[in-house]
Amino acid sequence: MNTLFKICSVFILATLVLTSCRKDNYDEPESFIKGRVVYQGEPLQLRGNEAVRLQLYQRGYEKHDPVDVFVNQNGEFSICIFDGQYQLITKAGNGPWTSEGRDTIEINLRGTAVQDVEVVPYYLVDNAQITRNGNQINASFDVNKIAGTGIDRVMLLLGTTQFLSDGEHNVDRYDETENMADYAGGGKTYTFATRDYTDHQMFQTALNRGTLFGRIALWPSGSDQAIYSPVIRLD
Repeated sequence: MNTLFKICSVFILATLVLTSCRKDNYDEPESFIKGRVVYQGEPLQLRGNEAVRLQLYQRGYEKHDPVDVFVNQNGEFSICIFDGQYQLITKAGNGPWTSEGRDTIEINLRGTAVQDVEVVPYYLVDNAQITRNGNQINASFDVNKIAGTGIDRVMLLLGTTQFLSDGEHNVDRYDETENMADYAGGGKTYTFATRDYTDHQMFQTALNRGTLFGRIALWPSGSDQAIYSPVIRLD
């Protein structure tokens, strides 16, 4: 009886080991979906850091939860996934753009697929200028209205790396909220008052290291995200 029990136990253990090995030996995904979030073919400047995402669905499965596809601050995205038939769409209520044009994009993935996602932003930050004169910073940008109805605030962001956003700004973040109605219609240049950083320790440290960067952000009314300018290096 003991011998039979031992034989059965060994058989069960071997079956479990083989099953476990089969599960662990599944192929890793090797295909990619890559692209950009664009307006009229030009990529948008965003927050990055997993703040803006797209959603990817796969047909033919009972579990239809989406896979998040994160968009970086230059409007680019990439995901490694298995071949298959997918649907790509912007996440509702996420991003500095309207719900207009949230068409589902069909992707038949076989290896690599390159697919831009066209959106309609509320506003764009154009012709951004950030200049340093000694310890003083001047900044301005043009307001380009696309589909917006108002602006809550604009921000001047300074940091020691190129990863700058309303949440990442280890030197300074200055918010301007006055007279936003004057710029909501677009077609105007917004100018920040000159800011003096003579006594600002992090600013001086960044200058000494040669790692000072700036970026301008505009927060549309009703949006969960800001739209940004490109990052500008301030030597």
